[in-house]
Amino acid sequence: MDKNIVNLKNKIMGKGKSIFIIAEAGVNHNNDLSLAFKMIDLAKKSGADAIKFQTFKADKIQLKNSKKPNYQKKIKHLNYYEIIKSLETNYLDQKKIFEYCKKKNILFLSTPYDEESADFLDTLPISAFKISSSDLTNHILLKHIIKKKKLVFLSTGLADSKLVDDSITLFKKEKMLKNLILLHTTSDYPAQNDQINLKVIPEYIKKYNVVVGYSDHTQNDVASLGAIAMGARVLEKHFTLDRNLPGPDQTSSLEPNELHEWIKKIRIMESCLGKSQKIITNSEKKNLTMRKVLVILPAKKNTKIDSKILVAMRGKKSGILPLEKNLNKIIGKMLKKNINNMTEFSWDMIK
Repeated sequence: MDKNIVNLKNKIMGKGKSIFIIAEAGVNHNNDLSLAFKMIDLAKKSGADAIKFQTFKADKIQLKNSKKPNYQKKIKHLNYYEIIKSLETNYLDQKKIFEYCKKKNILFLSTPYDEESADFLDTLPISAFKISSSDLTNHILLKHIIKKKKLVFLSTGLADSKLVDDSITLFKKEKMLKNLILLHTTSDYPAQNDQINLKVIPEYIKKYNVVVGYSDHTQNDVASLGAIAMGARVLEKHFTLDRNLPGPDQTSSLEPNELHEWIKKIRIMESCLGKSQKIITNSEKKNLTMRKVLVILPAKKNTKIDSKILVAMRGKKSGILPLEKNLNKIIGKMLKKNINNMTEFSWDMIK
């Protein structure tokens, strides 16, 4: 199969296919099942193809004295480990979330941050793994997940080209490049527009020949729309039921009406892409009389046609276009009849 086309549960991603939209719930449900279910309902109603959560064991991924990333420093009363531990969702609740997604016919995705969590997700069973930028360089986890032979969405924040190359090499070595979807991202929450670097997207497409997407952490939809124009075929964005809820990701997430509008704009932008071949569109065909055609000024029979008696004016859509190749066929020829009025030129006027 073409590496630029990927099939996930009858959702086909890649060049020329519909944009695959991931509504990122992450940990914004704060371990409240009722909130998780409401988020699933919202994602489905808004038109997302998938909703993504996070799966981890805090004790397996976080040292208790580790330093907070910049965007979590606003949470004063907890250290980094305590923040992560408070957001750890138990496996039973995650299974209920998975089943509710099946009931609502929306694809469940989750990001495993450790091997045990990946193994648990595999038992549900999930159809694909989403790997966080924080684990792009964690080849221990990547190799563990690659062995499961499932589709992998891999975010590439917190890394330069060399580090991305290293991880791509790992997928190539394991002959799993065909199962990889590479997501460009800037790992800041929220990310500023001048830090996005969307020009990376076509470089990924050209360099790696895989399906490429964009994980958007900005506070508007401009970057997502630009990413589509650059060739992204997968888009992911955080959302929440209310930005005032507690949690590290709430303030950089879309609220319900914003999620709906974001997806709506994606579909509009998608329709704007059209075809790569320049054509006269069906709507333009109704306006062809706007184009100028060749018109000849009054002249007598047997006049030798020169550029002085030919002009370009708007006329019939079936008129002769004033193209260089047409002019070369006309200039120097003799008129077969008198032209008494300014008239659209036709081929039967010349000998």
